[in-house]
Amino acid sequence: MRSARWKGIRTISLDEVDDPRPGPADVVLDVQACGICGSDVHAYAEGAWITEGAPMGHEFAGTASEVGAEVAGIAVGDRVAVIPMGPCGTCPQCSVGHVNLCADLSNSARGGLSDRVLVPRAALGRQLYRMPDSLAFEEGAFLEPLSVATRAIRSAAPDLQGPILVTGLGSIGQCVLRVLQAYGATDVLGVDVSPPRLAVAAATGAAVLDARSEDLRQHVLDRWGTTVSPYQRGGNVGTVFECSGALSVLDVLPELTAPAGTISIAGLTSETPRLDLNTVAQKELRLLGSFAYTPPDSAEAFRLLAEGEVQVAPLVSHRVPLSRVDEAFEAQHAVDGSVKVVVVAG
Repeated sequence: MRSARWKGIRTISLDEVDDPRPGPADVVLDVQACGICGSDVHAYAEGAWITEGAPMGHEFAGTASEVGAEVAGIAVGDRVAVIPMGPCGTCPQCSVGHVNLCADLSNSARGGLSDRVLVPRAALGRQLYRMPDSLAFEEGAFLEPLSVATRAIRSAAPDLQGPILVTGLGSIGQCVLRVLQAYGATDVLGVDVSPPRLAVAAATGAAVLDARSEDLRQHVLDRWGTTVSPYQRGGNVGTVFECSGALSVLDVLPELTAPAGTISIAGLTSETPRLDLNTVAQKELRLLGSFAYTPPDSAEAFRLLAEGEVQVAPLVSHRVPLSRVDEAFEAQHAVDGSVKVVVVAG
């Protein structure tokens, strides 16, 4: 079978490798759709978080083609969306429910940009979710990034009636925006520099800001006014979801956030940012990291998808066959020309 492997900066090879062989607790999927996410792009373009020869792709959905004898609730032919993270269940973090911070992720499903994928220790409602017929494979491939967005929102617990800022409208930011709207948020501003990403966000009815043509700081202060903390005047944003990884954005967020407000960091940066910790302290801001997801987050994300409360199909700007996977990465790397690139079978 074919499998996309990272071979160096901006170099992807579609290699012939052995078909996966499932054990009694495993499932093999024929991959029908796999999204390319921001971390994939960082790996592709910068060599971040990856080693030479590593298989790529972790946002995928497909059809069960082989099912181990010990797997309950999944049959050959089932259409399933995948949660690739496979925590060990026994390390100190797992034992207290922080499975997203597991010390041993060797049971994870890897290589969604392949013809077939092995899902180890597969369990219905944990690693695999059976999709309704109304859900297309490319929509099911959004389960993983939607789970990331759902965790960020559940952890931050924003005031849905207050000002909310979403910076960065890639896959995660777009999903955060849509989940907030599904939950009833009424005053959300999405920020990016990519015209197609801004357009697809605006199509939901959300307010958007092009940070290339307008100053983010001044726009937010003008839009929502200012508040006074013990030592300084600043913005009035109750909750920020930072999904861009842009250092210029991170620089101004403490000022724009209201006293006792929350900055949820879901985006990763290529460089170590500066952060105004004096403002964080003096305004008693809650600086909250949000990484991956736990089973309750994924279950909620799947519910939002399956029940149609969150629409992700409009985010797909490109569909590229696996045979042209290198073109898919170039398209996703071109921020101004893409929203979400999905690699499909072929």
